[in-house]
Amino acid sequence: MTKASLEKKPTYFNAIDGLRLLASVNVVLFHLEYIGGLNDLGGSPGWLFRLIKGPAFHASLFFILGGFIFATKFAPKIETFKQRDFLKKRFIELYPLHLVTTLTMAALYLIRRWGTGEIDIPKLLYSLFMHLSFLWSFCPLGAENLNTPSWALSAMFLCYLLFDPLLKWSLTIKKRSMVMVYIVLFFIPLIMWGHLYALIGSPHDMYQFFHGFAPVRFFEFGMGVLLARLFILKQTRTTAGRPYDEKTATPFIRRHFVSISCDAVMLLAFCLIFFNLSSQFRDTPQKLWFSYHVTMLPLYMAAIYAASVEKGIFARIFSTPAIKKLGRTSFYPYLIHIPLMSIITLFCERVLGYKKFLHSPINIAAFMIALYGCSYLYVYAIRNKRRARKNATG
Repeated sequence: MTKASLEKKPTYFNAIDGLRLLASVNVVLFHLEYIGGLNDLGGSPGWLFRLIKGPAFHASLFFILGGFIFATKFAPKIETFKQRDFLKKRFIELYPLHLVTTLTMAALYLIRRWGTGEIDIPKLLYSLFMHLSFLWSFCPLGAENLNTPSWALSAMFLCYLLFDPLLKWSLTIKKRSMVMVYIVLFFIPLIMWGHLYALIGSPHDMYQFFHGFAPVRFFEFGMGVLLARLFILKQTRTTAGRPYDEKTATPFIRRHFVSISCDAVMLLAFCLIFFNLSSQFRDTPQKLWFSYHVTMLPLYMAAIYAASVEKGIFARIFSTPAIKKLGRTSFYPYLIHIPLMSIITLFCERVLGYKKFLHSPINIAAFMIALYGCSYLYVYAIRNKRRARKNATG
């Protein structure tokens, strides 16, 4: 395989799916703990709650991963890439579930407040419009929070809209040193946004606006695209001027050195992430913001790049069939876990008189198994087969 043919072949990263699953599970547990889950454990063991409550892995990883995965997928076929088809496919893939989860949370809002006199129909209709129009991440102020994770979907679609020019621009960068410069420059809006939040006093009622604001999240997505460009330039440099064969490209010692290096980078990134969760970096709203929204990003990027090489123990663990397949379904649990948990807790409270469903770790474990199990069955038993039938008839 020559350099030219390598550039035309999309790359799939098995180990990346393991990182995606890790982030999904962490975010789900973070939300469940935040609304009262795992209360029976009393915050013990401390290291586990430190990871969950951090959270150690959160939406920023999804945005960087999104930019990285789509850039490495479409860069080799940029000449035939069609933005409209890309947007249509993403919309068909994600919007129906977004619609169902949003309407479900609106129904639960009505059920919980029925007969209390606390139902604000104009506000509910406004909230539905903001969520369903993908505008909620731009301005969540004055709206009900119908499904918290949907802000990420709103922000992600802005990234999808800007993906075509972003990808084409990234491919004009020919030097890895310049890619690194642009990655640093993409950090500046995030830092300035955090300073602005600190300047106005870090008000809690403004947090969701600053946390999910789509134009700022776009720069995280852009970092993923630039990271992909860095990866592509490294690959083409490695294979330039000689045939490429993965099995014989490097000597035995070299291959093992790469594996050890990737494991070392991954381990260091994970240790620094855990260290960054300590209270000394989060004892004020300003420190918490930068610890969460800025410091984590280079650590996530290092972990993603190391995983993309697919060498070492971590990569083998993340690439095991069960983890890889669950990782590919991880966005569904992310989007549906709050509506599903809300339905279960409402049923337990109103019908069974059981008000501690979230408190028990056994209940949470069963819920997680059901959540990810159902997502797995949907993707591999329903969605993929439906796609196969469509492709066969199309």
